Parts: sequence; structure tokens; C-alpha cells
Amino acid sequence: MTTQHPHPSAPTDAIGAPVHPAEFWEQPELRAAARERHFGRLIRAYRLVQTPRVQQTYLARWLGITQGQLSRLERAATPVRDLTKLDRWARVLHIPAHLLWFDLSPDPAEAPTALPSRVTVAEPDRDEEEDVHRRELLKTTRAAAGAAGGGLLANAPWQRLRDTLQKGRPVDATTVQLMQDRMAELYDAEHAGPPRDVFDTLMRHRTTLTTLVGNSRTDATRDPLVIMLGETEALLGWLYFDFGQEKNAVDAWRATLKIAQDTGDRALAACALGNWSYVASARNDITPAVRLLRQAEEYVPGNSSPAARSWIAARAAEELARLGEDTAALRALERAFTVFDFARPRTERVWTGFFTATRLGSLTVSTYTALGHPDATAAADSLLTFPHVQ
Repeated sequence: MTTQHPHPSAPTDAIGAPVHPAEFWEQPELRAAARERHFGRLIRAYRLVQTPRVQQTYLARWLGITQGQLSRLERAATPVRDLTKLDRWARVLHIPAHLLWFDLSPDPAEAPTALPSRVTVAEPDRDEEEDVHRRELLKTTRAAAGAAGGGLLANAPWQRLRDTLQKGRPVDATTVQLMQDRMAELYDAEHAGPPRDVFDTLMRHRTTLTTLVGNSRTDATRDPLVIMLGETEALLGWLYFDFGQEKNAVDAWRATLKIAQDTGDRALAACALGNWSYVASARNDITPAVRLLRQAEEYVPGNSSPAARSWIAARAAEELARLGEDTAALRALERAFTVFDFARPRTERVWTGFFTATRLGSLTVSTYTALGHPDATAAADSLLTFPHVQ
């Protein structure tokens, strides 16, 4: 016979998951779910064995996810394998380690708060000996550099780039990586600072890329450089839009689309169309904005580019809500949440780094507000407290 355990009253539920006694976790339903190594089935069993059953809304709040995400987690055919999430969720629910099929990370609360009573320090003569070794090593390094002369610097990544630009040296993989790192820095700078501070640097970056494409001898180096040109045009378009220069912005995104077509980069095409939708929206041309977003979503089907698709779907929800198309807006928002579970915005593409969970939350609030949805206030409150549940 199953022993059912009541869970705390509603006010406690709103604070966090209860700490259950050891016998709670020995219930057959929980042990069977744990053997399946599927966290969604384990937390579903966790909800259902308690009296009364734990509501999904409470459990989702404890885990720091939405109710829709929790529902998909419980029903998913493929279990979550992200150890960071599994570790955090297991700790939130106080699941004992013997039920888990993965190792929990060390708990900071269990770390010693005081130094051991006996501390061993190196003897003075040992420190002096190490200082001598370090000085000798520096001497050897300087001597080697001096013997090498300009040969050492000639192989430095930035010198290779300079030689490529000024002397026609063929582009190599290191130079491509250097430019990709620079591209990422420029996108980060645009997110963090005034657009005009980035514009001139970005224009020089585009000139550099154009020269490098001309000096590329293989597709392996040329293709990523051309794609970076498209990413540069996409960012230039956004800067022009910030400046109120809509025609220049659209021209830049047309250039992005052309590069995306030439390289077969469908996600880059979605980026250009998604950005373009803001121009139409700013003009209050909502129907054209929705048309651009629907076209963009077609370029990133399924989970091909989850961060890009989630952003496009959430933008579509926002615009559809402005049209008063309630059902279509909510369906688009559901698509955004579904695919966001698979998104890695910081690593997927250089231009998806902005689309964090907070940005998805902002678009959700905007959509709910436009729809007059009864959960609009709750969504806004949840977004305000979001940093505290990470």
C-alpha cells in the first residue's frame, strides 16, 4: 500500500519545495521513476504521490520554469541530459542522492567555513629557490625571443592578419578565428553601449572582411568570412534602425539576405527578416511585420536553430497580439517556449546572444498585455523576480 504524504499549505508552496522525510522517497512510484533515468517522469511521480497532489504551477515555480515547460518536461519522450539543470532541480526538490543517476555537484553550504587549525606554509628557503627558478625562466624566455628576432612575432595571430591585409598572405584558420572573435566583441559592444560608438569600428570590420575574402584560397576559410560579412550587414542594419535611417537599415538587411542565399545560411536569412519586421512594426504596418516573421520562421524549421526560432516565434506572437489574433498569438508563444528548451543563445550564433530567458519573458509580457490576457500581471511579476530564482 502506498503511503501518501501531504504537502505544505499554499503559502509555503509559494516559497519553495518542502523537505520530506526519508521514507517519502522510498515509495515504489518514486523508485520506479528514478530507475527510468527520466527526470520528467520522476517529478511527475513526485507530484502525484502527495496528498493533495502538488499543482504544476507550484512545482514549476520551485524549479524556475514555466508551467508549459514543466508539462513538456513530464511528457517528453527524450529525457533532459543537461547536468546543470538536473543538478539544480534535484537540489530544489531535495531529492536524495541515492535516487539519482548522476552525481550532484559539491554543495557550497557544506564547504568548511574556517581554516583548519593547522596550516602548513612553505619554508623561506623554498620560496627563495622558487624565485630563482622563475628569474632563470624569464631570462631563458627573453633569450629565446631575442634569438628568434622577428620570427616569433611574425607568427602572431594579429601579425598574420596584418600580412594578409597588406601583403596578400593567404588567409588561415587562425585569422578566421580572430575575425570571429572580433565579430562577437562587436555584437557584445552593440548590446552594452551607444550605437555610434560601434558604427565606425563595424564599418572598418566590414572593409577588413571584404579584403580577407579576396585573399582566401579555400572554401574552408572563405565561407565563414562571407557569413561574417552577412552578420556584419545584419548588425549595421540594426544600427541604422537605431539612428532612424530605415532605408539604410533595409538595404543592409537585403545585403544580409543575399549573402544568406549565396551561402545557404537559412538562420542568417531569418535574422535579417526578423530584424526587418521591427521597421514595419515601427510604422504600425503590423500585417507586413507578421508576414516577414512567418517567412523567417519557415527558414528555421523544427530545432534547426532553436534560439533563432524561439525569438522569431515570440516576435510573431507579439505582432499577432497587436492584430487581435488571440489564438494565433498564443500558439506562436507556445512554439517559442517549446523550442527555447533547446536553445543555447550564447553559443548558437553570434547574433542570438541577446535572446536570453529574460528577453523571452519581456516578449511574453508584451504579448499578454496586448491580448488583455488575465495572466499579464502575473507574467510581469514573474519576470521581475526572475533574477532571484536563477
